[in-house]
Amino acid sequence: MGLVTGKRQVSEEEAGRLKPVEAILDEEPLVGASLLAIADWISRYYLYDAHSAYLLALPATLRNGDAAALAEEEQVALTVAGEHLEPGQLKGERQQQALSWLQAHGPGTPSELRSQGIQRPHWQGLVKKRLARTEAASASPRTPVGELKQPPLPLNDDQQAALDALRIGQFNALLLEGITGSGKTEVYLQAMASVLNAGQRVLVLVPEIGLTPQTLARFQQRFGDKLVALHSGLNDRQRHNAWLRAKTGEAAIVLGTRSAVMTPIPDLGLIVVDEEHDSSFKQQDTLRYHARDVAIYRARQSGIPVILGSATPSLESLHNAQSGRYRHARLQQRAQGHRLDRLETIDMRRQQHQDGLSERLVHRVRQHLDSGNQVLLFLNRRGYAPSWFCTACGWMADCPFCDARLTYHRSRHMTLCHHCGYQARPETTCPDCGSHELMPLGAGTERAEEALGQLFGDVPIIRFDRDAITSAKTLDAQLSRTQEAGPAILVGTQMLAKGHHFDRVTLVGILDMDAGLFSADFRAREKMGQLLIQVAGRAGRGERAGEVVLQSWHPDHPFFEPLLNQDYASFAQQLLTERERSGLPPFGYLACLRSDSAYPKRAEQWLGEMAERLLATGEVRVFGPLPAILSRRAGKHRFILLVQCQSRARLHAVLEPLVRDYPRQHRQVSWHLDIDPIDLM
Repeated sequence: MGLVTGKRQVSEEEAGRLKPVEAILDEEPLVGASLLAIADWISRYYLYDAHSAYLLALPATLRNGDAAALAEEEQVALTVAGEHLEPGQLKGERQQQALSWLQAHGPGTPSELRSQGIQRPHWQGLVKKRLARTEAASASPRTPVGELKQPPLPLNDDQQAALDALRIGQFNALLLEGITGSGKTEVYLQAMASVLNAGQRVLVLVPEIGLTPQTLARFQQRFGDKLVALHSGLNDRQRHNAWLRAKTGEAAIVLGTRSAVMTPIPDLGLIVVDEEHDSSFKQQDTLRYHARDVAIYRARQSGIPVILGSATPSLESLHNAQSGRYRHARLQQRAQGHRLDRLETIDMRRQQHQDGLSERLVHRVRQHLDSGNQVLLFLNRRGYAPSWFCTACGWMADCPFCDARLTYHRSRHMTLCHHCGYQARPETTCPDCGSHELMPLGAGTERAEEALGQLFGDVPIIRFDRDAITSAKTLDAQLSRTQEAGPAILVGTQMLAKGHHFDRVTLVGILDMDAGLFSADFRAREKMGQLLIQVAGRAGRGERAGEVVLQSWHPDHPFFEPLLNQDYASFAQQLLTERERSGLPPFGYLACLRSDSAYPKRAEQWLGEMAERLLATGEVRVFGPLPAILSRRAGKHRFILLVQCQSRARLHAVLEPLVRDYPRQHRQVSWHLDIDPIDLM
């Protein structure tokens, strides 16, 4: 399957080498000239083949050659009798729920009804009673309107100033920096309403599927059924239909994760990038594009505004705001009026602790639960324990294919590698000394859940990690449990940290965040600081004030000083000063070349040859080849070459010949290029 992007005359000799076209799939272009131009820019900027950039604009079904028509999907619509039936006249509670939803929202597909907990037997009961009927789903374009299902909330002075700073109808980038709980979403919603009132449409990008259901619900409360969602949790048919509804203009608002940035949307008037600092916006394989940067370029080419929202903006965005490239608006007070509390530290060197929980933190948790509140405990390690350990000689179970420890998962009684997926039964005899004294070492979320269940058996323990949350449906179920439960403990990884609004959480406990203090990745401290502020921001978002406790083996580390006061601005300024001295982004430009091979010398020599060629230009600084931070993964030895330059144009000029002259795979070595890398693993 291919896309026609232009036409030219060819000679007879060239024509003889061309393959015949078997079929024309679409009479009208699926992707307009403006999106093709953006795809061309993506290909040039990230130095990757053009066809991958073009195909970003299409869902998998169309990439496979399917027709650009709504996949067979029925929708449920009320009959005249169903529309006029008074609430409470049906006996079945679920049928009544289905009827009420359809009366409020109009026709809905089975998948939309399922997302509301309405299963097929419930609405089929309405069909049997002739209160509803099934019909083909429609994709007729609608003109967006700003009519709201729910009235806007009053804005405080900071929010109003932020909204006033946005220039609708022209390109401008607004960095909306707001402390957690300050009402950034309300600014988005009111800006979106202005655009819809003008007959235009909106694209909203969120970093992960985990945020999609909650954000979708908030937007539906305000705008009703005017939006579609595009994310990896949809099956191919659902994504195909959602894409078509966006392209035809039926959807006034398109909400999606990273890949939605290239969705065709007629009369696009605004792009919103929520949590713009989040690394999930960066594609980490094949075409390594950054959706936030593509969104900014798309807004510029379309002559429309873009809002970049975050409580912890990336250093690149802060630098652009400070240098005047972006407008900068700050929301410095919480919507509920509560102040952000100072983080309190617990020195683990001076505390009794078990399973990663200090005595002092356990006491605090009990106090908050007894007051009828909820507690959130953050630990960014899933599984039961990060190591399987011999107490006699110190042996630890390693992955045979990666330079990484195997993580013990007690629920499956397996040791797993979180990098390559290798799994095995835990050893019962130490391979080094023959001892049978083997045990799990350290604590992950599974172990924390078990320990908390023993300590606080009277309250629900609700776990959020990739083992407990396997789909958007299970995420919804866990979030619903937090709403239904009274006092409860939420324990989980960074899945808990991003964007969620837990009204009743008054204590956040951070069990361990020391690993980022000693990482070799120059971005590690930035990511750790952002994560710390984001996690801390889950406390006190409702009517009651909250507190935050950080357990650390290095509580006096200078890194923590501004963060303990939740002073992200001072923290970020320190990092910007360090980056400026070293010429690292955002004050310089960086590319990372990575090679991998089963034969380490070949992988290193391949990058070594490239390094010599780059150094000969005299235009760039070159570091390496060096072993990657994770030097072996899935049986392949991995090396990196960092290329630094003060000019983006010069950096691209010296890298382009490498992409042209070196095949992606050669003599059992594969390599790739990452422009603006955010991860050096």
